[in-house]
Amino acid sequence: MPVKLPFLNSYPGTVDDKSRLSIPSDYRHALAPECEGYLVFTFGNADYINAFPLEFYNSFCQKADPDSVEFANKENLRRDMRLFTEAMYRQMDAQGRVTLPQSVLKKAGITRDVVYAGRRTHFTIWDAKTFEAFQNQNDLSTDDAWELIIKQNRANNTR
Repeated sequence: MPVKLPFLNSYPGTVDDKSRLSIPSDYRHALAPECEGYLVFTFGNADYINAFPLEFYNSFCQKADPDSVEFANKENLRRDMRLFTEAMYRQMDAQGRVTLPQSVLKKAGITRDVVYAGRRTHFTIWDAKTFEAFQNQNDLSTDDAWELIIKQNRANNTR
C-alpha cells in the first residue's frame, strides 16, 4: 500500500517560455490519486504562490465555513473576495507541467528561476532570488523550529 507523502524539501526549477512550471516528481507522487493531478494555486502572504492538492484545498475551505449560511457573513465575503477570486486550479499535463498566466507570475515576483518549497500539506513556488533572501533573513534555528512544533502539539492536545 503506498504511503501518502507530505511535501518535503526544496527543488530548483524554471519557468519556460510558455509560462509552464515542471512540478518536481516527489511532489507529483505525494498527490492523492483522487485529485487527478489537479492543484489549486493561490497567492501567499509574501512573494510566493501556494500550490495545494485539490482534495486538501476543498477540505480546508469546507472547514472554514462549517455552517451553510456562513457565506452571508460580511467578513467571509471580504475574505472570499480576496482569496478565492485570485485562486485558480490547473491540471498537470502528462509531463507534470502546469501553465500559470504571466500576470500571476508577475504579481508573485516570479521570473525564470524558481524554487519549489515543501510545507507538509502543500508546497510553495518562489522566485529563486526572493527565496534565497527569505532564507537568509530567517533567523529561526532548527532547535527553535522543533520547539515551536512541540508547543503547538501540546496546545492542540490540551483543547
